[in-house]
Amino acid sequence: MSDPRAPQRGPRLLAVQGADRKVGWSLAAGNGRRLAVSARFYRGELELVAALRELLIERGSLRYTLSQDQGRAWRWSAYLPPRSTRPGPGIDDPVARSARGYLRRDQCQQGVASFRAGLQLLENDWRMAGRPGGDGRWPW
Repeated sequence: MSDPRAPQRGPRLLAVQGADRKVGWSLAAGNGRRLAVSARFYRGELELVAALRELLIERGSLRYTLSQDQGRAWRWSAYLPPRSTRPGPGIDDPVARSARGYLRRDQCQQGVASFRAGLQLLENDWRMAGRPGGDGRWPW
């Protein structure tokens, strides 16, 4: 039996190495299961931290779509709200995706809810740790 006074392990962000030395992220639940992955890769840690900051700030305005792939697995994608001042990819490019496929639509919807809850917990941790300074160090 676990000690109720022991701190609960919350979600964590993990850096992911992509092609051409680009970096992305993966969000893992407290139990280690991956909840989401970045749909974009970034040129370096500073760009990645800026994208994560925007994701956390805009989390309440994210738009989600659910779809089935050719194997009939359900997947979700998250999109930032439209803004004409945002540089980079167009508004039709997702910023996050489900880390796995789901057998049923309701399971996929629960995956979105878990991702949203994970973002909220990360944002709370980020506030407690303080925002990173100009050096771009990860606050978590």
